[in-house]
Amino acid sequence: MNCTICGSALPQGARFCPSCGAVVNQATSTNERKVVTVLFADLVDSTGLSQRLDPERAREVLGRFYDVAVDELVALRGRPEKFIGDAVMAVFGLPRVHEDDALRAVRAGLAIQARVGRLSDDFGLPQPLQVRVGIESGEAAAGTGPEGQVLVTGTVVNAAARLQTAAAAGEVVVGRTARLLTDTMVSFGQERAVDAKGFAEPLAASPVVGLSTRSARRTIPFVGRADELAMLRRSFSRVVNTSRPLLFTIVGEPGIGKSRLAAEFVAGLDPEGTVLIGRSHLGADSATFAPAASIVREIADVDDEADASVASAKLRSLIDRVGVPGSDARTIDRLAALLGLAAPRRDESAFVHDVRSGFLALIEGLAAERPVTLLFEDAQTLRPQMLDLIEGIVARGRHGPGRVLVVVAARTDLTDDRPGWGSGAVNQVSVRLEPLSDADATELVRQAGGSELDEKERAAIVGRAGGNPFFIVESTGMLLREGASHDGEPLIPPTVQAMIAAGLDSLAPELRELARRLSVFRYDFDPDEVALVSDATDDLLEQLIDAEIIVRDETAGPTPVWRFRHDVLRDVAYASLPKRERARLHMTIAERLEAAGAVTWAADHLEAAAMAALDLDPGDRAAADRAVDGLLTAADRARRRIESRSALDLYRRALALAGPEEIWGVREARAFAGIGEARYWLAEYGAATEALDRAIEAGGKLGDDWTLSLALRFRGDIAINVDADLDAAEALLARSVDAAEALGEPWAIARSLLFQGWVPWTRTQYGESEQIWRHALARARDGDDRWAEVRALTSLSINSSEQGRDDDALALIVEAQELADRIGDQFSVAVTTTQRARVDADAGRFETAIQLLDAAIATFGDLGARWELADATAERGITKRDMGLLDEAEEDLQHAIRLSEELGERQLASWTWRALARVSEKRGDQAEAAERSKLADQADERFRGSGAARSV
Repeated sequence: MNCTICGSALPQGARFCPSCGAVVNQATSTNERKVVTVLFADLVDSTGLSQRLDPERAREVLGRFYDVAVDELVALRGRPEKFIGDAVMAVFGLPRVHEDDALRAVRAGLAIQARVGRLSDDFGLPQPLQVRVGIESGEAAAGTGPEGQVLVTGTVVNAAARLQTAAAAGEVVVGRTARLLTDTMVSFGQERAVDAKGFAEPLAASPVVGLSTRSARRTIPFVGRADELAMLRRSFSRVVNTSRPLLFTIVGEPGIGKSRLAAEFVAGLDPEGTVLIGRSHLGADSATFAPAASIVREIADVDDEADASVASAKLRSLIDRVGVPGSDARTIDRLAALLGLAAPRRDESAFVHDVRSGFLALIEGLAAERPVTLLFEDAQTLRPQMLDLIEGIVARGRHGPGRVLVVVAARTDLTDDRPGWGSGAVNQVSVRLEPLSDADATELVRQAGGSELDEKERAAIVGRAGGNPFFIVESTGMLLREGASHDGEPLIPPTVQAMIAAGLDSLAPELRELARRLSVFRYDFDPDEVALVSDATDDLLEQLIDAEIIVRDETAGPTPVWRFRHDVLRDVAYASLPKRERARLHMTIAERLEAAGAVTWAADHLEAAAMAALDLDPGDRAAADRAVDGLLTAADRARRRIESRSALDLYRRALALAGPEEIWGVREARAFAGIGEARYWLAEYGAATEALDRAIEAGGKLGDDWTLSLALRFRGDIAINVDADLDAAEALLARSVDAAEALGEPWAIARSLLFQGWVPWTRTQYGESEQIWRHALARARDGDDRWAEVRALTSLSINSSEQGRDDDALALIVEAQELADRIGDQFSVAVTTTQRARVDADAGRFETAIQLLDAAIATFGDLGARWELADATAERGITKRDMGLLDEAEEDLQHAIRLSEELGERQLASWTWRALARVSEKRGDQAEAAERSKLADQADERFRGSGAARSV
């Protein structure tokens, strides 16, 4: 009998596998077969360590080894699977395979090796700690274990374990398949054969020497990209000729020539066109939309230092010249909000929509004048809502001028993290740049080195470069400057990272130190920011430019702005900066940003400071706690603005720094409540429920009414619409209202009451829901909560409609519409528009109702509000049915059903199926009508305690 996990032979009667520690005779289920990469890391001489140290001390050391291994594995997308004695097993490729899984495993192995080496100093050990690491890739069966955990089985697991056993102390060894997958990116020593138990043939083992890090350079001669350039030019011609937008995505590894290709294309464009480049810089109210803000500042000629009155005047001048569609005043206000010039508002829920609408209106106006090319580089670093905005420019269904080409350059991380990137575009082209051929690489060396290099030197560079243009040019430049070494070998480091580090080390000490300090700025830096980290003179900055370390951004305006010539160069410089200095500089920058109100940018620096500080002293949590507070402040603002994806990222990063869960308190409980709300707005109800339940449990133990009020509110709504459990919803929402009342916050009270009213409404207890919503309306007005006031008026209108009080319903929704228009929240406008359409349809004003519903559906689609989109689409289907447009009604109602099923919600399903049954009746298909009525009844039955059905 063999082990089902690693395949090793099992002794008779064994309960555990002696090779991998897996439990024997426990059922497992296989879900799929896939190619994964498996890593084993083992602490060398742990037995000797336990003999040299006190048992408690030895356990602490082993525990820190586990922590270090898990940190590095998770950071590189690995999944720790087992802890076996003094070894760790991890899998790369679960739950989703990525093309660079093997490379990430190698990087993780090296990172574990490096950090474990530093543990000796941390613990004051007389002998250094070392690890052995074995890595292999191959086909495996992935499935569920006896306790529900994901497991992988197959030869690849045993091979990785055997390679780890064969590795020398301090060595990372990979198998033949893993080497094939990483050969162009990793340097290896001499391959050797390993006799491995359980294998008929010896295993090939290659020791890892280092990573062949890639980087990029914008000043590279243009070689080997003629086909891709032609594709870009044809795409631009198509945009001009068809007046339809197009998204052109360039994907590739660092240094492969993405920026160079984009620069060559832009340089050849007709000067009559408009070229705009989105850059991440501080001149925005939100780091999320910094690239959009940089574009607006450039075309409006608004400096970062411009006061609000000057900037607003320039925005008005721009809008008057461009002639954007819609309200000029509204567009100016929205662009001002993007630039951080708008007055602070307590309710910021409309921020994302305002930014989106203002920016898109501006681009449409510009495109009406002349073709527009938008360029966004390093898009993998942009935040989710900014990427959504970029996709929105070219989205299907958008109206207005479409002569816009959007060029996006990104590493493969973009398409890894967003596999559906560009799928909603009217037209899109995606190009992946591959390494240069040997012939093109040779030509590039010739152009970069001219006649000063002979054939042998050129061949040596091409052989080491791996087709990476930046590597080729940097290697050539170093060889020209330094010549050959004493043994005749060219001075070319084995990896891009090592080469850049060597270049930095060759700088004068004061320039090297300046480069290190400037590397704490992720994007760019202006004179004020330079002054925060250094007393460098203008002359020193010019010397860094001459040394091709930094470049000046020529489009930034009169105030100079610099950035590192390449992000890999910046990363290498940063890596050389001592961590204690990193922590100090990041904290200094964060304090300045906090004082300026730039909370998201400040949070990034606080996080970096905390990570450096924790590496130095894991027991000192001062910087970490401050970073958690900063990240949560930024997350809460993003949540209030319904920047839900950004909020989730910030909450995740905050909790990652919050320390062990046993020390968590109110702060972390509130974070889970925020996560639950963000997931709710994204219609990710399963994940929302998990977070909200955790917040409720923690809030109850801690007695935190803020957490309880928020978490119970959204959990109660999920209980209504997803769980179909009105009794549970009633209890949850009652607790939410009680917590809000104890908190004494009118906003919290009003919003909890709004959710609570839907419980009696769903039970057709309209008198009770009327009373609750009247109370909510009063509290909203007490707290000047316009958002809640709109919702209360809309809910009361719906309630009146259900009771046949059509005049009351109309008066209430008209009041709600007027208020929504005044506050400018497009989500609220769409919600009130949907109810107004219902009232008009009930009164027989079908054409008006359809026009209103078309507008609401378009807004909900733009905002990604899928539940509301399904609701409005179903309402339009019912209206079209009543107009006799049965085919169109069928299409809308079926779409609403699909959305309901995707969301996993239940409330819409019953009355939408009943509406479809009525469509069948009108067609005379009684059998189909009966079947659909049956589905409606089944949906009704899933609503426990509910006797309600929408009037259809």
